[in-house]
Amino acid sequence: MDFTVEKMESFQLIGVEREFSPETSYQELPKFWDEFTGAHCKPTRAGKAPETALEKAVCACSIGEFGVCIDECDAPGQFRYLIAGKYDGREVPEGLTVVTLPGGEWARFRCSGPMPEALQSVNTRIFQEWLPGNPEFEIACGVNIEWYSTEKETTAADYESEIWVPVRRK
Repeated sequence: MDFTVEKMESFQLIGVEREFSPETSYQELPKFWDEFTGAHCKPTRAGKAPETALEKAVCACSIGEFGVCIDECDAPGQFRYLIAGKYDGREVPEGLTVVTLPGGEWARFRCSGPMPEALQSVNTRIFQEWLPGNPEFEIACGVNIEWYSTEKETTAADYESEIWVPVRRK
């Protein structure tokens, strides 16, 4: 697997949140992204300036650059997921959530290929192959991040994304 381990400072992301079941997430998360894109990205791509505080935050914070999975959740057997961007300290509009992610070492896995298949394939390999048998690293906390490039269409054969997993040395 193509990855690097980097030290990162604690950082904050802002985004739209929903809860998902691990059993159906590979089917439901792409639908959530489609809903988000249709509601919050297509108007600005069509040349319409953002008007509401929510639309302004989506644009200013590049909400959609990250997907964040958080294992803590009110409902058993569920996880929180945010379509997120870098939080810039602004007032948080209704409908958005801010999360603080820990500093430390993060394993950054490169994904190449059309979404969602390329990312889902690497994600499965991380959690079924890389982490369980890794002699050097273990997961540091119940969070992982998906990073999405804005350079190409997500359906491109050479589309680039990454999965970031907080790790600690054994």
